[in-house]
Amino acid sequence: MKKILVPTDFSPYADAALEFARTIAQKTQAEILLMHVYLTPVNWSKLSIEQEKLFPDTRAAIKQARILLADRVRDTTAQGIAATDYLHFSDGKEQLIKFLGLDSIEMIVMGSHGKYGFKQHVLGSNTYTVLRKSHLPVLVVRETHKAFQLKKVILATDFKIESGRAFQKISDMVRLIGAEPELLYVNTPADFLENSQIMQLADGFLAQFGSYTYPVHIYSAYKVERGIIQFAQNTGADAVAIITHGRNDLQQLFSPSVTENLISYLDLPVLSLNITLPEDKVSRI
Repeated sequence: MKKILVPTDFSPYADAALEFARTIAQKTQAEILLMHVYLTPVNWSKLSIEQEKLFPDTRAAIKQARILLADRVRDTTAQGIAATDYLHFSDGKEQLIKFLGLDSIEMIVMGSHGKYGFKQHVLGSNTYTVLRKSHLPVLVVRETHKAFQLKKVILATDFKIESGRAFQKISDMVRLIGAEPELLYVNTPADFLENSQIMQLADGFLAQFGSYTYPVHIYSAYKVERGIIQFAQNTGADAVAIITHGRNDLQQLFSPSVTENLISYLDLPVLSLNITLPEDKVSRI
């Protein structure tokens, strides 16, 4: 892995994401790009130094943002991890999704409030936009006082051919960060299948897209996210991975709302990958 993007608003939630990103970077020898987007009242990049003086509060806030970024980069490099910072000025019209094409970024790690607070997070709509539109794996983490570890990751899948290439990418990503993916199929009343039918789906899917030996679990629940949450909690998982689709009209593929619900109600990191991948973005890691 070359580079991990960590957007920050300097909140405890963003700092938790940075700490998790450091853990991953140490395992993968990746560089961390720590990015802060500051909203300015005018187009700041076009102002002269004299014109900047007309906005003393903004100048002071920008200075403080540079200090906070530098502090976090220094703490990161002190752990032997390559890190750079990026401070961008915005008039509010740009979205974080614009920056996902920056050179060599292969993963995004973001923070979350957790239960009920996710939509009101300072990163807020940007986080939702990234989850729905990013072609890159997005790891959303909660603030926690537990030691970070990623050994057992539950990879929820529906064994549909449409998700095959994304399954390969996210499976490789899970293994790259040092974890073992265990596959989970949630059997719901709306799309009920017998266990033998599910295993037949799994066998055909893995014969085409699997590169390793995966444990396959079947769990019955009223809703997909409820099944994922219960299974992850009951089995002591360290994280959950899920493949989503940007469109809601494609049946039997997990919608972005499932991922958002997992982030809100599950006290574990959630790794998401959108199935709508450009052809040049689906190569194996």
